[in-house]
Amino acid sequence: MNTTKIFVYVVLSFASVFAMTRQQLKNSGKLMKKSCIPKNDVTEEQVGQIEQGKFIEERNVMCYIACIYTMTQVVKNNKLNYDAVIKQVDTMFPVDMRDAVKAAAANCKDVRSTRIYVKHHIGRPNMTRQQLKNAAKLVKKNCMAKNNVTEDLIGDIEKGKFIQQRAVMCYIACVYQTTQIIKNNKISYEASVKQVNMNYPAEMKDAMLVSIENCKSIPKKYKDICESAYWTARCIYEDNPGNFLFA
Repeated sequence: MNTTKIFVYVVLSFASVFAMTRQQLKNSGKLMKKSCIPKNDVTEEQVGQIEQGKFIEERNVMCYIACIYTMTQVVKNNKLNYDAVIKQVDTMFPVDMRDAVKAAAANCKDVRSTRIYVKHHIGRPNMTRQQLKNAAKLVKKNCMAKNNVTEDLIGDIEKGKFIQQRAVMCYIACVYQTTQIIKNNKISYEASVKQVNMNYPAEMKDAMLVSIENCKSIPKKYKDICESAYWTARCIYEDNPGNFLFA
């Protein structure tokens, strides 16, 4: 067992008996940070302000965060474990922070597993059409539940069946949100292009980029993100139905 792992073990053992202060938590995190930075080839500039909300969307940054979670024992079977998160908060966090952190964990419980899956599977270069569809299944399941829609309402979106109901519109927005093309509550042209370049197979990429370009003005017409997502998806479908993919 290396020095870092021994340190983490001691910290967690100590924390199981005595709740730590915020400063003690920050101090204990320094050695984990020192270990996870070289493991994931990230710089202080990339990860140094995560606590202030600066989340750079690069794979090595994502894997750095996963490394921290693994060392703090909240990753089980390669997935973030909600029960383990709650246990660590109860044992380690000071009383005055505990309830707020647990509430945040509960609010992010559904997003947690879906986004980890998306970041590990949607983000692999040169995925096939079938791999993209398979990766979207968990996104679909999560967004259906969040927006209380049924398969008959959203199951044929990929075939051009866009039902004009609020729940369907917000389902489409949820899919776009989860696949990280919504920034500041708006559909981002740059993020859309980035996702296509990262994920789409070569034979689909150019046509999809053309459709995105042809539909880039649509989001500007709507202040409501659900309406914006709905009409953008519909525009992309109508621009090239045979090249359209959706969860």
